[in-house]
Amino acid sequence: MVINECQVCGATEWTALPDPNKHQSVTTASRILNEPLGKSQCNSCGFVQRTRIEFLGLTDYYEQDYATYYERPGTDLFHKKRYAAIVDWMKSYLDPASSLKKQIDIGCGQGWAMEAIREYYPGSVIEGLEPSHYNVKIAREKGFRIYEGKMEDTEVESGSYDLVFSNNVIQHVNNAKAFLLQLKTLLADDGVMVITCPDGSRPNIEILWGDQNFSFLPMNLLKLAEDIGFKTVFWTSSADSPSLPPAQLLLMTNNKNYEHLHLNRDAMDIPLADIFRKRADYLSSFEKINEYLMQHIPEGAKVYNFGASYWTSVLAAYCPDYWKKTTACLVDEDTGNSKFLGKDVQLYNSITPGENDVLVIGTGPGWQKNLQEKLSGKWKNIVTWDSFINY
Repeated sequence: MVINECQVCGATEWTALPDPNKHQSVTTASRILNEPLGKSQCNSCGFVQRTRIEFLGLTDYYEQDYATYYERPGTDLFHKKRYAAIVDWMKSYLDPASSLKKQIDIGCGQGWAMEAIREYYPGSVIEGLEPSHYNVKIAREKGFRIYEGKMEDTEVESGSYDLVFSNNVIQHVNNAKAFLLQLKTLLADDGVMVITCPDGSRPNIEILWGDQNFSFLPMNLLKLAEDIGFKTVFWTSSADSPSLPPAQLLLMTNNKNYEHLHLNRDAMDIPLADIFRKRADYLSSFEKINEYLMQHIPEGAKVYNFGASYWTSVLAAYCPDYWKKTTACLVDEDTGNSKFLGKDVQLYNSITPGENDVLVIGTGPGWQKNLQEKLSGKWKNIVTWDSFINY
């Protein structure tokens, strides 16, 4: 089932966004899909939706395959820091712990955010909901009570939580408005709901994932929140970071203690034609990156990709000619992973490059210049591609 009605405004007129690759796409769990990205922008409200390809949430992807998201080389430390930062961001707008005695994390993964929030609210009951069988097992081993399943299929106690939070989940669900409505039913009368997700007003890596059905402009999130009837709705956006996609935070409540939070609607006003152009340019850049990388690979050279995570999987999916040429992925530390998307994973220090061998920086664009400088003493041929996209 392909959903062609905009889940924010109900319109049915879309403009197709370019597919980075016409034959395949990639998920946040580094799974290559044999189908294009298939996303479009709503002509009325600028919401991005996967309109030409079915949602993966209609399959067993999240129950069976999504746990690999946490098992890639080097992700353990990355996620611990990432979710600690998200929780710190949330906490800056929340009441003291005394008013948040019972909390639930919707889409809790392996419990990273729950561990972080437990440090701030040690006396609170903190529970989670998660569809992945493997992630549930890990989170339960950390001592948390976890409901297993998707929100729409799981019986969670309604009307009992002082804080309902969900980080980077709403862009994955099948029905965004229904998801928020279901979360609202979990709240106590004075409860607070916090949603974080990528900020779709600044095109970035999040729009490249095939399992992320939606990209939300700030005004899209605001409309969904106001449509389901909260008295206080507060929105803010994160500062730019070279390591994390730009994010937005939405707080919703009927609690009078939050009436001091003022919404700046001017910051959410974005011309739709401008954002479409930026999104289209971003998505189209990978064909150029593929061509550029191929131009910088000498005949007969060994090609090494520095990295084996997020951005490397993007290159594998959307720069397929380059990926075919890649000999191995190099990492700084032994992660126990011998393969990444069919390529050997080797320690960086174990490689002595030949005269013509090439090192391609396969990390986030924001880190590439620093890495190039750091690695230039060992490698004669280092290729970066950060000039092709904004970050």
